[in-house]
Amino acid sequence: MQRARRVSLDVLYNASPFAGQVGGEIESMTYIDSAADSSDEISVTINAGDEKWLTGWLPEKGATLRARVYGFDWESEGDERAMECGLFTLDDVAYSDAPSTLAVSGASKPNESSFSETERKAVWKNTSVKRIGATIAARYGLGFTYDAEDYDVDANEQDDTDSSYYNKLCKTYGLILKVYAKRLWVYDREAYKEKRAVRTFDRGDIKRGSFKYSTTLSGTCTGGNFTYTNASKGIDIACGIGEGPRVKNFNERASSTADAAVKLCAALNNANHGTVKVRFTVEGCWGVSAATCIEIKGYGALSGKYFVDKATHNFTRSGGFTTALECSGIGAAFHHWDVGGTIDYNQEAKEDTAPAENAASEAAGGEQAQTVDLSNTPIYVSSTASTPAGHKSGTYYLYDGKLINGRYRITNTAERCGKLPVGQNVTGWIDAGAIGG
Repeated sequence: MQRARRVSLDVLYNASPFAGQVGGEIESMTYIDSAADSSDEISVTINAGDEKWLTGWLPEKGATLRARVYGFDWESEGDERAMECGLFTLDDVAYSDAPSTLAVSGASKPNESSFSETERKAVWKNTSVKRIGATIAARYGLGFTYDAEDYDVDANEQDDTDSSYYNKLCKTYGLILKVYAKRLWVYDREAYKEKRAVRTFDRGDIKRGSFKYSTTLSGTCTGGNFTYTNASKGIDIACGIGEGPRVKNFNERASSTADAAVKLCAALNNANHGTVKVRFTVEGCWGVSAATCIEIKGYGALSGKYFVDKATHNFTRSGGFTTALECSGIGAAFHHWDVGGTIDYNQEAKEDTAPAENAASEAAGGEQAQTVDLSNTPIYVSSTASTPAGHKSGTYYLYDGKLINGRYRITNTAERCGKLPVGQNVTGWIDAGAIGG
């Protein structure tokens, strides 16, 4: 015998002249939880037959709305669930008569309009992605959560709204900005894809006829190369990763090979996200939200782990509570610590630095194709990176024997020494002190 599952809604308005709680009068509600690119959204339809809605309870645009969904006897008798939908700023209010209904909708964005509407001109110098976000959040009295590696920003121009500018800056470094009414949240999507699945859906859990799968090669990348010339510093930056039939080339600003490596991998991962998609509907789902992972079983080759891009929770008095999920497949990501790169100094700079570097290189004993035996040796993504990307053990070879900033490039086979492109043949950088021991 099937349990009589029950759902109730609780919507709290905070507005003048009305501030109150609504539940039993709600006819329908749709809550859209997005992992990226758009604010969360909500729309509520209310039975407004009571005259109170026209005599003081009618909410105004800009009011704050907080919604919750409650479930009773869901998995077993006495099982109670709750879903916190969050805070929303109302931007649409509509009333119609016969029957009397009130429709309101809003988004999880700050009600301070200058966040998303006022353009600013600024130059951010000697800062970081995290510090820029904290500054912008503080400007509007918002909370700020940063769940990712931080990246230095030596100089970056803003000529846009704070919302648009910071969203684009985050994407440049492979990060996702999610906006709430009272908080900015930044996270690393590729790192979140590595988390365990929060729920497994068997084929029998999915509403019949709702499952859709699609994939495309258009826009996918098997590798990339990044080049940039900084005329003021007299350097040419180049790095690369991957190979195959769909290698994409990028030419944009970077302050170092480490900076270029992060931006290259971010662009490749952004391009590859969403090339495999599934969407389906299940009975009201409590434990799955956007930016989490799920597992799908019972669909043969289409089964596996997926990242949730969007969860649309829908309630109606007649149809009950359902959740539609839109997900992306999870493939191998590009990581900046796997990128090989180099900074080549232009001739003007080489004339000043080459003698000292050559002398130091001779003293250290560095020659192209020289064998070096490493034992848990720190390896760096560039000659200037302050922290190692990892550690290597085993036999490697000096890529070209050139000492730059006290470090050598290494490669994993003698055949790769001096081979172009540099980015696809260099494993990383080691300190000169690692030579010979």
